[in-house]
Formats: sequence, structure tokens, C-alpha cells
Amino acid sequence: MSYSEDEHKLKKILTAIINSTSGLKYALLTDDTGITILSQSKFKFSDHNGISVEKIGAIGGAVFVAGEEQGHILGYGKINLQITEYYGGMIFSMKVGKGVLCIATDKNVQIGFIRATMKRWAPKITIILNRYLQVDQQQLSKEVKELFRSDTIGML
Repeated sequence: MSYSEDEHKLKKILTAIINSTSGLKYALLTDDTGITILSQSKFKFSDHNGISVEKIGAIGGAVFVAGEEQGHILGYGKINLQITEYYGGMIFSMKVGKGVLCIATDKNVQIGFIRATMKRWAPKITIILNRYLQVDQQQLSKEVKELFRSDTIGML
């Protein structure tokens, strides 16, 4: 399985999620630090309207990690699903392996359906995302080792 095949599969899953019902706006996959890996939207991300995929991913990741810590302090354990409800919409977040799946929706969505959709896709996303990130990590490790090889240090 190649890196691009995993990326393609994850994009297809995000497309299936975003098209599963009305009211879904954005579906994002971030790593544990909040760096956006992939996203799918019914709308174009644009800095003109103040929405960017990087901002959504970074904030979503931070909020999820903060919620995990809060649950740990309270003795509740790990987060199963995090739902943040705003006056204008909701954000659903769920841990998927080494990442987080975030879905932004309108206010009037069927919470149970969104929850079921996320739980349905989470195992498959987890498998693919963990493999996808592992390939990325191996490539990064290889590049760092190459950078610090003794015969190339003098070139810096």
C-alpha cells in the first residue's frame, strides 16, 4: 500500500462522511498536535471569510487534547466523542488512532446520526491513518538521518 493510496482512501471516506446527510460543512483529519492532514468540505476554505483548514485543525486539536486532560483529571478516562455546541453550529471530534476526526455542522443536525457515522468510519480511518502517518514518520526519519550523516555534515 503506497502513501498516495492511503491518502486517496482517507479522502474518499471524508467525502462519504460529508455527503452522508445535510448540515455537514467540514470534515477534517488532524494529527495529535492539531496539524491538518486532510480535509473535505461542502464549501471552499478561504481566508477571506476567516475560515482556513489550518485554523480549524489547530484549534480542534487543542480543544480535543484539553478535553482529554480534563477527563483524565476528573477520572473519567479517555474521550469517546467530544461535541461542542455553539449558537451557530456544532463540532464533533473523535480520536482515530494517531489522529482526530473533526466534523463541523449546522446547528440543526441529527446528533445521533453524526455520532453513528463517526463510530462507523472510525475503525477504518484508524487503520489507514496509522499506516499513513507511519509512512510519513519513516520518510521524515530517513531524511533526518541523511541530513546528519557524518559525510554530509561538512556541507552544512
